[in-house]
Amino acid sequence: MRTHQQKPNAPAFPASPSPTSPGIRFAIPPLIFVLCGGGALALEWTFFFDIGPLSAVGVPVVVLVIAGFLIGMAGFAFMGWGFVHFRLVGTSLNTAVAASRLVDGGAFRFSRNPMYVGFVVMLLGGTILFDSLPFLLAFLIMFVYLDRFVIPREEAYLGAAFGADYADYCARVRRWI
Repeated sequence: MRTHQQKPNAPAFPASPSPTSPGIRFAIPPLIFVLCGGGALALEWTFFFDIGPLSAVGVPVVVLVIAGFLIGMAGFAFMGWGFVHFRLVGTSLNTAVAASRLVDGGAFRFSRNPMYVGFVVMLLGGTILFDSLPFLLAFLIMFVYLDRFVIPREEAYLGAAFGADYADYCARVRRWI
């Protein structure tokens, strides 16, 4: 019987039979992102339009608009880079189907989850751009949802599906950035 020693920095993966997918079928991350962003916009324009915590401490509106826009676009670009790389290597983005291969190039050299980083950074950009408490709440909800629900399930699945290759990848590349 062979034993496998785990590297000290590598995540632990269950020894149970390999699942066929991460199993995220209904509350998929793009849907949650749209709900968070749309909900934040609706709340901002309905109830919080005149409340600006960053402008209240003296940050000029023009700085907020420029910084928020640039941060949001950086998140969109990073997410897009990950998305395009997934498409180029022919891997599905659907979290309810099996992964055909481990993707570790492109944006995935810098983050194991560049599309999720993009979602969170875009909401952070909205927080700054709109000087918005609802966008701050959306940013926090999206981050916690991804970090505590989605990513652990994906990591367990990928660890079971790709074994030592995925453990080595995790040792080289951070979960977020």
